[in-house]
Amino acid sequence: MERRISARWIVEGEEVREGAVLVIREGRIAGIEERGVGDEGEVEDLGEVALIPGQINVHSHSFQRGLRGRTEYVEAGREEEDFWTWREGMYGLALGLSAEAVEAMARLAFWEMLRAGITHVGEFHYLHHGRDGEPYGDRLELAKRIEKAAGDVGIRLTLLPVAYHTAGIGEAHREEQRRFVQGSVEEYLSDVRALREAMRGKKLVRVGMAPHSIRAVPREWMEAIAAEAGATGEVVHIHACEQRREVAESVEAFGVPPIEALHRWGVLEEGWTVIHGTHLSERELSILEDVRPTVGACPTTERNLGDGFLPVVELMERGVPIALGSDSHTVIDPFCEMRLVEYHERLRREERNVLAHFGESKTTAGALWPMGTVWGARSLGSDDGALRVGGPADFVAVDLRHPTLVGTSRQTLLTDIVLSMSCGAVQTVYVAGEARIEGGRHGLEEEIVEESRRVLNEVW
Repeated sequence: MERRISARWIVEGEEVREGAVLVIREGRIAGIEERGVGDEGEVEDLGEVALIPGQINVHSHSFQRGLRGRTEYVEAGREEEDFWTWREGMYGLALGLSAEAVEAMARLAFWEMLRAGITHVGEFHYLHHGRDGEPYGDRLELAKRIEKAAGDVGIRLTLLPVAYHTAGIGEAHREEQRRFVQGSVEEYLSDVRALREAMRGKKLVRVGMAPHSIRAVPREWMEAIAAEAGATGEVVHIHACEQRREVAESVEAFGVPPIEALHRWGVLEEGWTVIHGTHLSERELSILEDVRPTVGACPTTERNLGDGFLPVVELMERGVPIALGSDSHTVIDPFCEMRLVEYHERLRREERNVLAHFGESKTTAGALWPMGTVWGARSLGSDDGALRVGGPADFVAVDLRHPTLVGTSRQTLLTDIVLSMSCGAVQTVYVAGEARIEGGRHGLEEEIVEESRRVLNEVW
């Protein structure tokens, strides 16, 4: 069945087209055509909206949506708050969630993503076992619940099961990490293969791999995971260089910081995504320039946790692709993630339009736009992230009458979306040619809200 959808404007690359029609067949874009005379009856006209590619969120821990607002205070006797104290609160949440609650939190997070204009999420999934640390009868129980939540709301999913073995480099895992860990890399890879087989045939799902970090995964595991990825072509994501303490521990254990260690071990490849990359040495920047993995920045989380600033200028000078994620979900707004990459640089340098120098159009929006779209697709090994013939029909209609877009023009549209638009302007969201959000609402909205409230009340 063919659908023909028109809007006032359609964003194709950085070009804003007027009077065009998006032709959709079998969930993909079959054409972007000029609207012809006499075909009004065949075209679904969405009116005063602009169609943009669905945004891509490359880094999510969906269960952490339940932590929002629960760590924003100082306790007596623990006045110094940082990532490591936040982590204790996160462990408490992880140990308190039933399998049903894990699914409910995923559904809540994925629904909020769709409403914000995100059509594809990379789920860095490391909650594997029961609350007692024992595997479920079906070892893939929680992964399947994540996939079910994504299927229920209709978001595209790259499931990244996490390898986790040690609490720190060479240290046994801690009791509060019992839901995360595997006994051996063979066990981990067996689960990944079983998950890949279980997801076969699901059009909106793919499976990658995710060694958690250099402190949670030994070298021999990294090598085995890299070999598996080389054989299958799967993407690999890893946390690296988020915290100064992490860097210091790597230097103490291996003599070099994390990226350099991964490179020395021969595992870091172009198909990998380095999540965060906040604290990078000059040598590590050179390695990233040579290997060209993607860096997955999560500015709202990095800001919330006090991680530090992404060295975006240094990365872009070297041509390293940067994608975006919402990570712990303190905020779910892809346009906020995008603009913070620029705004953090403005604060660091006390300058304006810092990244405009790196885009072909010499605009700040033009430099940032690929981070939420085509570089996100690169990170997840997919072909979405752009409205183009042959690509998935994953797109978003933003309301040009929304207060944050009133006064926009074809010339300023991309700038207004990237730097000023509230995600409240997202009106309709399509994934694989099907409307998942219409008029700003989802068909399961009331059910999701009530279920999430019940689960959060029980957990807290």
